[in-house]
Amino acid sequence: MKSRRILLAIPAVALALLVAACGSSTSATAKSEPVVVASIASSTGSASSYGLAQQKGTALAVAELGNGLVDLRTYDDLSTSAGGNEAMRAAIGAGASVVLGPTLSPVAASADLLAQAAGIPVLGVTNATLDMGAIGDRIWRVSLSEDAMVSDSVAYVAQNRLKSSKNAVLIWESADGYSTGSAESFRAAARANGITITSEQNYVEGSTTVGSIAAAALATSPDVVFMALRSTIAGDFLVATASTTAVRIGGNGFNSASVLGKAGAAASGLIVSGSWNINSSNPQSKKFVESYTKANGVAPDAFAAQGYAAVQVLLAAMEKAQSGDPAAIQAALAEIGSVDTVLGRFSFDAEHEPTYPAAVQEVIGGEFTLVR
Repeated sequence: MKSRRILLAIPAVALALLVAACGSSTSATAKSEPVVVASIASSTGSASSYGLAQQKGTALAVAELGNGLVDLRTYDDLSTSAGGNEAMRAAIGAGASVVLGPTLSPVAASADLLAQAAGIPVLGVTNATLDMGAIGDRIWRVSLSEDAMVSDSVAYVAQNRLKSSKNAVLIWESADGYSTGSAESFRAAARANGITITSEQNYVEGSTTVGSIAAAALATSPDVVFMALRSTIAGDFLVATASTTAVRIGGNGFNSASVLGKAGAAASGLIVSGSWNINSSNPQSKKFVESYTKANGVAPDAFAAQGYAAVQVLLAAMEKAQSGDPAAIQAALAEIGSVDTVLGRFSFDAEHEPTYPAAVQEVIGGEFTLVR
């Protein structure tokens, strides 16, 4: 596990940005010692395409909006539960008042228990399938849940792309925590929209092949192909199912530019919802796209946007709390109301879930294009 410390003292002109982000004026918070914030993400390993974007979005937000309030410590969770636990212990030992991350829901399911026991609030930047209730009240989700995103995708397809026949096949991975959660989301969404899953195909790495699973799925002549798969194999399945006329819907594992790059033209027509889309008309989002691209040489994805938004939400809570104490920030998160972020107007419900709308997207011309 690697860690890195970034202490940012931003000039006074950045104060205006903080006021815009938090909706209030300078307070005693701005005059106190910087709050230690741990950003835990998958900088290496299978989820690095998500984690690196998450870290870059978080760092950019601190640089642009932090006003010297945040002492950001970054940790690599290695895309594993063991790495996540080690990173969380290091963050707690370093005196973190808040944790952003880890990247993967299965990693967070283990590491967040440590933060819960220590009384430290956690903002789940990218944890779409994490069962927060099983951990405790210190966990707050920034990304939309897999249930919310899959539900919107399936409802859109049922209402706009399907005729009288509504049969589907589900491709998933029983050995992967994210995939099993995503598969449950697809089953629930199918029931809610009158779609019958006539076949399920379980991909087991090392025991089955992408080609054989894809062929078995398409042999059922489905109207819809649900794909609850990790990003590392999502592109392979898009290529393997490219010949179908069925509508293909992916879970959040497909919501990455790296997946589209791997699949190429085979990704065309894919439906996938996300927490954010680069073509959002939100003024904050437009500014974020410009500054992120300038800073990193590439355009941001949804994971970068979620990392940026997590800092915006945190700063609003710190302003409300007038303190960097973990208990005060925890209480403030329940009282921040609505916050303008790059994801849109953001608020938490009573279950610590975010309430902003999902972006339903279709891959057209190699890009995620907003369709709703």
